[in-house]
Amino acid sequence: MHKSPHAKGSTHDYALYKHSHPKLPEEIVLGLDLGYQGVDQAYPELNCLLPFKRKSPGRGKRGVKAEALSELQKAFNRLLASVRVVSEHSNCRVKKFLIWGGEFRNRLRHYDVMSEVVCGFVNFRILGKLTI
Repeated sequence: MHKSPHAKGSTHDYALYKHSHPKLPEEIVLGLDLGYQGVDQAYPELNCLLPFKRKSPGRGKRGVKAEALSELQKAFNRLLASVRVVSEHSNCRVKKFLIWGGEFRNRLRHYDVMSEVVCGFVNFRILGKLTI
């Protein structure tokens, strides 16, 4: 039994990105979540949008709350989340087939083909032409 390439236990989004690091055209803008914090400093050529995070006062500062975000930063975070939710829902639909996070019980050389089949099912479902 083989694990899928994406099921590495406690790997995180940014660690997976550093491992694969796809080259994208300049006109592509990536809308990322806070799991990718630091990617903009490590890859300055990458055109990405990260949400704003409240600044923590640091350890040992009891009773001191983190600085609140401005209304403009909150609006940006809401807009970014509303755009990202579409792809997150699609990812959720693919994950229901256990092709990304589950154990792949076939020959590893068939993994790409099976992933494409599952993504095809999900695309048909999104278009409303297939009911699962």
